[in-house]
Amino acid sequence: MEGRLAVEALIDSEFFQTGSLFIEEGRHESLLERARAKGLDCQLLSREEIAGEAGFPFHRGVFATAKRPEPIAPADEAWSSFSKILVPVNLADGGNLGTLIRTAVAFGCDAVLLEHGKGTDVYSRKCIRASATAIFRVPVFQVENRQDTLAQLKREGVSCYATALESESVSPREVVLTDRSAILFGPEKDGLTPEVLAACDACISITMEQGMDSLNVAASGAIVMYEIFGRSSQ
Repeated sequence: MEGRLAVEALIDSEFFQTGSLFIEEGRHESLLERARAKGLDCQLLSREEIAGEAGFPFHRGVFATAKRPEPIAPADEAWSSFSKILVPVNLADGGNLGTLIRTAVAFGCDAVLLEHGKGTDVYSRKCIRASATAIFRVPVFQVENRQDTLAQLKREGVSCYATALESESVSPREVVLTDRSAILFGPEKDGLTPEVLAACDACISITMEQGMDSLNVAASGAIVMYEIFGRSSQ
C-alpha cells in the first residue's frame, strides 16, 4: 500500500492486518506517531533505502505491507445485513475492479461479492491503487459458486440487477427501487452468462447514441450505481 492516505486507511481498517510500515526519514511524522501508538512495526529509511525496499523508484514517502485476507464467504447471519451489494463477475482488469469498488463505496455499498478463483486479483497492487482506499472500507467476500450466491441473495429479499444489452433491458432510472439491491457487472468482452441473467430480477442498460453500444465497465458502473445505490440513499 503506497502513500499516506492508503496507509492511514490500511491501519484503520477492520478488514486487513497491517504488517510493516516503511517511512522515509523526516516525512509523515504524524503517521509515524499513529502507527507506533498502535504497536505497528515502523522502519525509518533513507530515500534510497525505501526505494530499494519497494523495488522501484519511490517518492511518496511511505508504504506498508499487510497480510492478504483469507478468501471467505459471508457468515450465515451476515447476509441479512447487506443492503447495497457490488457483484463483479470475472473482471480481467484490476484497474476496472478497483474503480468499481471505489464508486460502490462512495454510494454506500456494504459488501463486495466475488467468485473465488475467478477474474483478476482483488488484492493486486493495481486494484488496490485504483480503489483509492475504498478496499479498506468495505468487506470483500469470495464465494464458491455464483449461482448459489444469487439464490441466497434472492432468499434474503435482495433485488438482483444484471447489467447487459438485452432486448428486455431497462434504463437504471426505470428501476423501481427496493430497500436492498445487488448489481452485477460482467467482463466487457463476453458479458454476463445467460444463467446469470436468468437468475436476476431485471437487466439494466444505458442508452447510447451515434452507434456506440458499450462503455468501459468502470464508467458504466459509475452511472448505474449512482442511479441504483445513490437514489436509494436519497
